[in-house]
Amino acid sequence: MALSPAFVPARGAVAGAGVAPGAQVTAPKALKAAPDGSRPSLLSFQRVALGSALLAGIRGIRGIRGRSARAAKARRCAEGSRASTAVKLRDPEDPVALEKEAAKLRSEVADLEAQQEEARRKERQALFRVLDSNSDGELDARELQKGVKQVMGADVDDETAKRLVKALDVNGDGKIQPEELDFNTVQRLLQEFRREMQSKEEAERTAAYANKEKDMLRAEWDQFLANRPARNDDTGLLTRLGAFAAYLLPLTDALRFGMFLFAAFPAIQPLLNLLVVPVLLINALPFGLGYLALFFGMQTLAANRELPALLRYNLRQAITLDVVLVFMGLVGGVFQAIAGLAGSPIPLEISGGLSTAIYLLVSACCVYSMVASLSGNYPKGLGPLSEIAEFQIFDTAPTDGEEDTSKFFKFFDERNEK
Repeated sequence: MALSPAFVPARGAVAGAGVAPGAQVTAPKALKAAPDGSRPSLLSFQRVALGSALLAGIRGIRGIRGRSARAAKARRCAEGSRASTAVKLRDPEDPVALEKEAAKLRSEVADLEAQQEEARRKERQALFRVLDSNSDGELDARELQKGVKQVMGADVDDETAKRLVKALDVNGDGKIQPEELDFNTVQRLLQEFRREMQSKEEAERTAAYANKEKDMLRAEWDQFLANRPARNDDTGLLTRLGAFAAYLLPLTDALRFGMFLFAAFPAIQPLLNLLVVPVLLINALPFGLGYLALFFGMQTLAANRELPALLRYNLRQAITLDVVLVFMGLVGGVFQAIAGLAGSPIPLEISGGLSTAIYLLVSACCVYSMVASLSGNYPKGLGPLSEIAEFQIFDTAPTDGEEDTSKFFKFFDERNEK
């Protein structure tokens, strides 16, 4: 059975649906003859044909849209490639371009700073009008003091407020103008004042502690002076002879420095013979034990508070003089050893002259002290040696009360610090 022309799709409709003109439209299986040989109705065939055409049209529209998207993507890739190529071709170190960019940035920064400064100026003016209670266009110390309390919540005294006005006052008129008011500066100044105050308080506390410690030390010193036992001021003959004999230790120990002198002047040999006697007595114990026994025995006697002060004084001074003599002997031995190792020994004239000078100096100190001791006086003319000897008997109080205690306070102070 032939189809009616009214139910055949138009040529344009078929072409729009993606079907080529003249193409044979095949009926779907649903429209084929049934097993019994019957045919479907014309209305059913029309509906199926129309649906197929619409489906093909939709597919064609989707294909057109896909091709358009791919073309747009290709155009964007081409433009990006051209832009990248242009950037690559541009000289990155072009001074003119860099200068323009820098000038532009500087201009933008300057504009931004100007805007910020203008905003700060307006803010200061507005705040200034609030703080200026009498509306005279100026702030005095009292108004600034209130302003600091309102703006910063900080309490400042009158003196600090005056210092703030003096620090902020640029033109020196004693008042604060709007352009001079800057609470950032006020905060910085307050921090500086606070640190100054803390440093001052710390220094005051340190000074107070030092004064308190000094007062305690002075009280301890006064207590030490008050608790000293009475001094034995005996200056009898036995005391004087003991003080005289104390200097035999350094005098005989110095003989080794005087050998050059005795060899050069044989006329003084009798003096050497007199000094040999105590030397022999001291050397009665072998290995130098006699000198050690005499040295430590004199130390023990000098520390005994019950002995006469004159004897103790001269014992301490003789011991100190002998210690100095031993030290000079050690120094001389070290120099001689160094010179010997260097292959250039010290000439005999130099070593002999130095040894003679040491012997004469020690002998003079001993003679002076022995003469003063025999006369019952303290030999206080040996400088530091005499001060050390005087400090030895300072642990006892003189009976006449005449004593200079101030010069010994420093020794007491140093001993307590250690």
